[in-house]
Amino acid sequence: MGVGGHAAWRTFTGYTHGIVMVAAVNAVLVGVALWLLGVPLAVPLDLLEFLAAFVPLIGSPIALAVAAVVAPASQVPLVAALVIALIVVIGQIEGHLLHPLVMSWAVRLHPLVVAISVIAGSIAAGIVGAVVAVPLVSAVWSVRTALRET
Repeated sequence: MGVGGHAAWRTFTGYTHGIVMVAAVNAVLVGVALWLLGVPLAVPLDLLEFLAAFVPLIGSPIALAVAAVVAPASQVPLVAALVIALIVVIGQIEGHLLHPLVMSWAVRLHPLVVAISVIAGSIAAGIVGAVVAVPLVSAVWSVRTALRET
């Protein structure tokens, strides 16, 4: 593997570590909140949240929407309202703060570049585009940088 291949692999590895970190932090926040609210099936919902966090911007809100549907089973309407508020708060934290900052650290791109690439990827190719945009842009940038240095 050449210089470009090593640079792309290093960047993809950083992306993988970063997205797992974002998903883990997201799952911990959601798990604690669902447990404190007494939502039934909090552990499976938390696992769903962890897996959904791998889809940037929309994965977490969709998983929390499932939690909002399950929450009324606790017989307390306030819990469902709080889960919906949780959707908004955690979605904002993950989408606009946690994901761009961690990804910019993991793939060495500016947080704005990360956010714009996710948006552009989702416009160009939907959910698949949102998922592959950051690793693709970061790999291309790292290969370009590595090749310019040699």
